[in-house]
Amino acid sequence: MKSIRKEITRNHLILLLVAFIFIASNALVNVDSSRRYNGLLQDYQQVNGLLAVNNRRQTYFKLYSKSHDEGTLKQYYDECGLFDSQLRGLDDKMQNDRKCKMMYRIVGQVAEYRREMAESYIRPDGDYYPSLMADLDEVDLEIERCLNQLMSQYLEYLNTAFASHSRTLGLTNSILIVFFMAASLFGMVLNHQMSTSILNSIKRLTDAAREIMNNNLEAADIEETPYAELNQVSATFDQMKRQIRTMITELHETHQMKERLAEAKIRELQMQMNPHFLFNTLSLVIRSIQLGERDTSIQLVKAISKILRSSIEINTVSIPLDEEIELLQSYLYIQKLHLKGRVTFCLDVRKSFMGEDVMIPPLTIQPLVENSIQHGLKDRVSGGKVDILITEKPDYIEAVVADNGVGFPKNPDQPSLRETPIPKTSIGLKNVEERLRLFYRKEDVLQIERTEGITKITLKLYKSDRH
Repeated sequence: MKSIRKEITRNHLILLLVAFIFIASNALVNVDSSRRYNGLLQDYQQVNGLLAVNNRRQTYFKLYSKSHDEGTLKQYYDECGLFDSQLRGLDDKMQNDRKCKMMYRIVGQVAEYRREMAESYIRPDGDYYPSLMADLDEVDLEIERCLNQLMSQYLEYLNTAFASHSRTLGLTNSILIVFFMAASLFGMVLNHQMSTSILNSIKRLTDAAREIMNNNLEAADIEETPYAELNQVSATFDQMKRQIRTMITELHETHQMKERLAEAKIRELQMQMNPHFLFNTLSLVIRSIQLGERDTSIQLVKAISKILRSSIEINTVSIPLDEEIELLQSYLYIQKLHLKGRVTFCLDVRKSFMGEDVMIPPLTIQPLVENSIQHGLKDRVSGGKVDILITEKPDYIEAVVADNGVGFPKNPDQPSLRETPIPKTSIGLKNVEERLRLFYRKEDVLQIERTEGITKITLKLYKSDRH
């Protein structure tokens, strides 16, 4: 069984991994290219440095030939050693190109010949002859010419090597781009398959809700989907439908007093299963999935699951008040997303009573909020507000739902909903009042107050056992 959260997380990880591989590979290729380019440039500078060392060596030799100073001779030998060292350092680099290798050997041979001629002049027992200095000058010119030619050949080799490396780099980058595009396309296909599967599953759930709207409680159960979250919603929905059928059968067999309470429960259950509310919520789930809002989608599925589960348990005579508040919070979360800022909600629960076992009929407070949204604030495009305040009184818990909508027709002489003519659109409020009166066996359970621009409905939820 798949999980929507895991599927979305997997797809995101695939895209992140592909992006990381692409960026890392591209960075490594660029670093390697830069390293090779810098290495080739340093090699060329080293070849160029030979020419400078050779010039200094010639200068010191000429100075020595005039002064025969031992210090100058030492400087000459130092430059000779540096020249030989740098020349040997180029040996490996010159093996990569035939022309460079040949010119490198010529430079080495001419330099060795020049050293032997210079030693003939420097050593007291050397083979000195009058034209030696002139011959040395010619050899120096030949060394300089060979070095210039070596530099030219090596520069040509560097250009060829760099051009080849640039082509390889371009091909590598092209391969990386193709890989990234293919992996991205694969990720898009996975996302499309997942979205299609989820949307088809939600469509089946919507069709089942439409059957309920058409009073067809004998419709087949919803087919199992590949995703655990949607299966949970579908199973809850099917269980709710079966529970409704069972309730209807049982409630028709009870006596008149129980039948009145049963009828009120059935009306509340049918109102809770309002297909329009379910359609709107499923549309929100579809939209959040299409926009990639993973957390919002999951929270919406959890919220609607909680509401549908409460509908299953509506045959329970009473539930703790804190469970009713949790259901209300799920309902408010869905409405906040659905209304998109047209209406703001404020739920203020004073915690002093939460340790007590305050039992109330299920689905008591939420219909009041739904009434404010559907009737009081239905024409509001902005600035709508619903405040829910739950506080403790000596003998009861007071739940107040206030909104700044259009309100009820004003009739100061008839503050009670029972005493006020009730339009068909307010059947939810009448249902709440009737169930509370049957539950507590008290008349003083619901009150409506009207002030300038504010409609406030107050419920009294008694702490003591039912009377």
